Amino acid sequence: MTQRPAVDVALLLRLEHAIAEILTAPQAGGAVLDAIGQALGWSAGALWQVHGGALRCTATWSAPGHDHAAFEAATRALALAPGQGLPGAVWRSGEPAWVRDFGREAAFPRAVAAADAGLRAAFCFPLLSADSSVEGIVEFLTGRLEDPPAELLSTAKSLGRRIGEALHRARSDESVRRSEAQLRAVLDSALDCIVIADADGTVLEFNPAACRTFGYERHEAVGRELAGLIIPPQLREQHRQGLQRYLMTQRPQVLDTRVEIVGMRSDGTQFPVELTITRVAVDGPPIFSGYLRDLSAQHAAAEELRASRRRIMETAVGERQRLERDLHDGAQQSLVGLGMTLARARTALPDEPARAAAILDDAIAALEEAAIELRNFARGIHPSSLTRYGLGAAVADLARRSPVELRVAALPPERFPAAVESAAYFVISEALTNVARYSGTDAAVVTLAIEDGALVVTVADDGRGGADAALGSGLRGLADRMAMLDGSLDVHSPAGQGTVVRARIPV
Repeated sequence: MTQRPAVDVALLLRLEHAIAEILTAPQAGGAVLDAIGQALGWSAGALWQVHGGALRCTATWSAPGHDHAAFEAATRALALAPGQGLPGAVWRSGEPAWVRDFGREAAFPRAVAAADAGLRAAFCFPLLSADSSVEGIVEFLTGRLEDPPAELLSTAKSLGRRIGEALHRARSDESVRRSEAQLRAVLDSALDCIVIADADGTVLEFNPAACRTFGYERHEAVGRELAGLIIPPQLREQHRQGLQRYLMTQRPQVLDTRVEIVGMRSDGTQFPVELTITRVAVDGPPIFSGYLRDLSAQHAAAEELRASRRRIMETAVGERQRLERDLHDGAQQSLVGLGMTLARARTALPDEPARAAAILDDAIAALEEAAIELRNFARGIHPSSLTRYGLGAAVADLARRSPVELRVAALPPERFPAAVESAAYFVISEALTNVARYSGTDAAVVTLAIEDGALVVTVADDGRGGADAALGSGLRGLADRMAMLDGSLDVHSPAGQGTVVRARIPV
């Protein structure tokens, strides 16, 4: 048996120092293999690390002048379980191991590839962290059949410790970086404002949603006192006292509770926010995370709903008063006059039959006029054709009476619920009135269609445009009527390009 010459101890010491320098750089696996392999005269090497419960090769090395591409490919393709192959055996034992001629070892999975590459012997040592857990395995191979010197085994343990601790630190650092990146991604993608502050009330984190809502850049917010940043002046002292009270007593009053308060933007404007404060579960002084949501849109929507209800009530009262006036000034006066006429006829009837007959003829004519007036009055409230024959007939009547030329482009044949037909009718009627009064054109197009379970009514003209649904009481009243039916009204009216009124009424 050939005995390999002793390894120079000074060389091993220099090698340890060189490895220490290499390990300060990221992705140092290949450099470590090159330093050890060339210093000790190996032909090929591999670095194995634990991934997914198996040993996998993460770096390979070949000495200058050697081509082990096929063997390296076979090595990288392997996933070794504990005890499998030489690296798996070292993983299980935690001790360096030497195979003098693995060509005769049935447990060596790469025997054929190694023989083809001229590699016959191998040396493996574990890379151990401070708690003696295996971080990886270093493997070197050669074509010489020699036993390793004793100094190599002891030095391999020292090198394994140094490299293993470096790998452990690198893995921990990567885990921290990955965790920080995930946290940053969560903060950046959150739709709610997230503000993190320490026990002194100093802002530690201010996510993009908070920047958009409060009007600060992140670098402008981090490091500032939270109270002076987003809390209105009248609430700052209360906030500071509450924070100090919690730090002294550890008894929460608003933690983990949704509350509605007032926030302040960078320009000093105040607005309603929903706030939830939680204490972050970390060691050391308390850190607090605040989750805030701008409630301005919700408050505006609620106020618009209240205003809409007020307008509906006012419209109902005004409409009732109009009906009272119309009845009083029209049909009621006609009927009062008819009663007086009939009274005169009764007085004249016994003595003046001819005069009584003339008076009764006048009464009959007055009665017909009153009936016509009542029909016209009722038509203004709700056309009888709409009730009897449906939307198509009512729109046809509108077209005949319309002051502008009306073209009906499409009309569904079926009947709809009475509330839907009534809403559609008044949308068309009000829109045509606006066309006649304001558009400066004498033509309009009406389209009715079913889209996604809703009746869509469109009235379009090619007039002067410039209509504003927020200013006109008629259009605003239609919008309120649509809202009562869970529908919507849109007005598109660019100046000089006509007006399109589009109502969507759920069927």
